[in-house]
Amino acid sequence: MLKSSLIGGFSGFIAEYWYLRDYWRPPTVLGNAVISIEDFLVGFVIIGVSMSIYNFVFRQNEVEFTPSRKTTFYIMFAIGFIAMVSLPPMGLNTMLVSPASFLCCSIYIICQRPDLLKKAIFSGLLFLAIIFPIYIILFELIAPDYWNKYWMLPDTKLDIRCYGSIPWIEIIWYFTWGSFGGICYDFYSGTKAVPMKT
Repeated sequence: MLKSSLIGGFSGFIAEYWYLRDYWRPPTVLGNAVISIEDFLVGFVIIGVSMSIYNFVFRQNEVEFTPSRKTTFYIMFAIGFIAMVSLPPMGLNTMLVSPASFLCCSIYIICQRPDLLKKAIFSGLLFLAIIFPIYIILFELIAPDYWNKYWMLPDTKLDIRCYGSIPWIEIIWYFTWGSFGGICYDFYSGTKAVPMKT
């Protein structure tokens, strides 16, 4: 889990490069619209929570179930990276490309491992159950003008809000990532979640 979270932290640095180009220009401790330590911290937490929330809530342990699919996972990762590099310059917003990639990867994994369907759905929903209250506190109570100030998509076709000022695309991103993050380790390592022994 620690290794995965560290990978997520460094991935946050990399991913933010694209999000700053066409999605938002947020303030950070190092200045406006720059890659900063917050990107590492957010990536670290998001990976850790999404990969563990299902097992924590439902009190599950991981056991060996099928052969690992490390090579296939790395190929999926490479395809997702290529999509992030190639599609935004063609006019697709990064915040559309990334959840579409998460969704496609999740569907592929579930086709290979149908036993992970339930975990994918509940991981996405549980992840949202954590994120949504945080968003309401941050962006409706503390900083209600945040999205209008720092978001790059007001008055576009993607400017659809789900609760007050919170963009729908944010909710979609977190659900699709939560679903993918919740099952990627099981697919990668060939494990399966089972109830803890009491």
